[in-house]
Amino acid sequence: MVEPGKNKKNACVRYLLFSSKKALPAIQLYDSERISKVFELANSQNAKFVILSGKHGLVEAHQQINYYNHLLNQTEVEAHANVIASQIAAKCISEIVFFTNPVETDPNLLPYIACIESACEKAKIELKVLVIP
Repeated sequence: MVEPGKNKKNACVRYLLFSSKKALPAIQLYDSERISKVFELANSQNAKFVILSGKHGLVEAHQQINYYNHLLNQTEVEAHANVIASQIAAKCISEIVFFTNPVETDPNLLPYIACIESACEKAKIELKVLVIP
């Protein structure tokens, strides 16, 4: 089935991409307009770009990862925040600007926001959360 507004060619490419067993760059797996825009913004400002993964924590755009289907849930937040706080320290990150869609339109984002807030608090770094309308 093709999503409304999508042509069959794009639907086939997505199916092949997401059903692939081989590792792909994270930027290809997390295929969304929001992530693409933030990636372009980071590149234009010569800023470091990472994606918050519900499974892997902070992943670089070109880091090779396997497809997975897992949404972070509230019971995993604190343990995942500990992992991310360690990644923040290892990557020498001093500030995070977190771009998110409104939670009113996607309540699945709540654990991700709680997780990055907790991780930044543990790592003692500044966090700015920007909601994309």
